[in-house]
Order: sequence, then structure tokens, then C-alpha cells
Amino acid sequence: MKVVCAGDCGVDRYVDLGIDRPGGKTLNVAATVRRLFPASTDVGVVTALGTDVEARLVATALREHRLGGSVVERPGRTSVQPIDRSPSGEKIFFEYDQGVLGGYRLVPAARALIATADLLVTPLYVEIHGFFDSVIAVPSAGLRAVDFSDLADFESDAAIVERYADRFDIGFFGLHSTDQTLVATLEAQARRRGKLYIVTLGPDGSLAVGGADRVRCAAVPVDQVVDTTGAGDVFSAGFLREYCTSRDVAASLQVGSRVAAESIQRIGVV
Repeated sequence: MKVVCAGDCGVDRYVDLGIDRPGGKTLNVAATVRRLFPASTDVGVVTALGTDVEARLVATALREHRLGGSVVERPGRTSVQPIDRSPSGEKIFFEYDQGVLGGYRLVPAARALIATADLLVTPLYVEIHGFFDSVIAVPSAGLRAVDFSDLADFESDAAIVERYADRFDIGFFGLHSTDQTLVATLEAQARRRGKLYIVTLGPDGSLAVGGADRVRCAAVPVDQVVDTTGAGDVFSAGFLREYCTSRDVAASLQVGSRVAAESIQRIGVV
């Protein structure tokens, strides 16, 4: 099986701890896929790194996790996400710098890699919208999953999801239990378009919509939340590990919830 994760591989800068860690949604997913999927799985990333010190930190993580693919070096900065944490361990993001990834568009080798993927996983957020467009435009025969996060970049409007609905199979969303109107809108859209949408709700668990009935899964309780950074990325990887094997949505939610609970009890994902 070939898994391709296309998107941001960068640095998580923990301002409260004064440390840099390799991270970014795509690196988090790819590293977790490498850990959870069978050892025979071919896991690659499609991304762009800068020529700065931060790029070396990311490149080292890619080597350590045996993540090949198409990693292009471009003059400039590697993406950096400064992170603070609340006393409860909840991540606080600010001042994201997409670096060279913001202006990068796929080279032929990257397009060829995606075209042969059995599973493509890619995120969409406004700073890399152009890059995402170049990824999602490449056809592939395998399963295709898009992480739309909380849609805050797009005014919490499901129209951006509708725009790409014919180019992916599974949509992931990180929302709150108070977003019931948005969840209902996404559910109606998923049913109409024949898609599977997975919504994580933090401590309120997760649910799958698009079928005849909602499938719900409770969050796995933990003794102490240390850091919620990347929890949604780990959840997605765990969900896809089970789903690619069984197509059992309920079991896939359970696996995603379990590995996400493990993740939030430590700093970072990678």
C-alpha cells in the first residue's frame, strides 16, 4: 500500500517551553501512519522546505521516520507554528508562517507520486490554499482524505467543502459541541454528495456523518492533558488505519479516539 501525505512539514515552536519540535499537520499524520500502518506500507510526503536551520530539523525527522516522497528545497523559510498552551494543556496557535510552502506548486515528480497513491491525505487552510489546489487537482485511483480543520479560515462556511466535494472521499473536521448548525449542514452535504465526514469534538468525542444515521464515539478519558497539539492529526491517522482495513466506521472512530488520547498526554506528535 502507498500512502501519500501532502502539505505542511514544519516546526512547532513551543513558546512556553522555549523549544522547537518537528511538526505540522502533514508531518504529524505521516509519522503516525508510519507507526500504525503495516511495516510494508510505503509512506511518503509531498512538501517544500526552506534553506534555514528549521529545515534541517524537519529533514532529520523525515529521515528518522523513514518518510520518503517529494521534498523540495526552496530558498526561504520553512513553515513555523508558534504554540502556547493553557494550564489545561489546550494548544494556543498564533502567528503562523507558512514559509516557502505558501508559494509552492507541485513539480512533476510530486504529481506522479500522488497519482499512484492508494491513500492521499492533505489539509486545507488559507495560507496554503494555492498549494492545496495543486494537490487536489491531481487525480488518483485510491482513497482521498482532506482535513478541513475547523473551517475558521473560511468563515465556518461549508461552501468551501462543497467546492471540492467531487475530489475527495473523506473529510475531517475539528469542531466544538456548540457547532451543531455547522455539523448539521455538513451532514446534509455529505449525504447529498455520498461522502463520509468525520467530526472530532475534543472532550465530547467524535462522530461520523453521511450515512443514514450518525455514528458516535466517546472520547477516551485521560488522567492529565499535557498538549492537544496534533491530536486531530493523530486521530485521522488512526481512523484511516482501521478504515483502510475494515471499512468499519464505528471501529475506526474508536481507534482514532484511542491514539488521540495517547497523543495528548505528551508534548508534540513527532
